[in-house]
Amino acid sequence: MSDLHCDFSPRDFSATAFTSTTGRVIRVTGFGLCPSSGWELALVSTNPGVVPHPESLWLELRERAPKGSGRVLVDTAVEAIIEDARATEIIVRFSWREPFAIPVVEFDRFAVGGGADAARQPAAASATRS
Repeated sequence: MSDLHCDFSPRDFSATAFTSTTGRVIRVTGFGLCPSSGWELALVSTNPGVVPHPESLWLELRERAPKGSGRVLVDTAVEAIIEDARATEIIVRFSWREPFAIPVVEFDRFAVGGGADAARQPAAASATRS
């Protein structure tokens, strides 16, 4: 892990689409393992003008490091809510590494336990004690 960036894995993210009579909203949630507390994370839409693949929604993950913080590994959450009628995958871009894709899963209110959600799970890169 770098002191300059948080560590992210596709398994630490989920994208769930909620469709109603008024439209479709996708909730993207995830975690990064950051090198200290106080990091600010944001997912920002980066789809350029005419999109050649309308089924892919591109988000850029932006980080802001804290000032003068001690080193301790911290799970840090990030979330975005996007209106989109067609996306079947979310591409998460970074300024310092290759992007990754996560599938959009349609919300099923009848599913047992409401389905998996990265917002409720610790980061896969998390350090755990036994």
